[in-house]
Amino acid sequence: MAQTSQPTAPQPASQSPSGLFRMSAWEGEFERANAQLPRWYWNRDQRRRHYARWVEAEAETLAQRLSGLLRPGTPAESAGAARVLIESLARDIDWARRLEDSDPEDDRRDGARDGAQGGGRGSPFARAA
Repeated sequence: MAQTSQPTAPQPASQSPSGLFRMSAWEGEFERANAQLPRWYWNRDQRRRHYARWVEAEAETLAQRLSGLLRPGTPAESAGAARVLIESLARDIDWARRLEDSDPEDDRRDGARDGAQGGGRGSPFARAA
């Protein structure tokens, strides 16, 4: 299986590097599961931190489950694909930890810059219509 180089551009806070974990998906899941949303949900910075924790937990769980399925007799094609996905999930975990620890002002400046260049949507917390 050919490996492609990963882009080094900063990842928007609205999705993980793999693209598997999107803030809009987490928000939808969270809103459906909670009849009354907690006060912190309306605080952009706290919502970003909770999203980062969710990405970290989900990616860790998936990576551990995949790793646990790999055995010496696993066909090379399947094992190789699983290892690539495990590596991608590890990048998501690292990204989520950095996101949780980062200054939210950095995200806003990056989003404003991207929006000014026409390459982004502005705020990474903009809701899709």
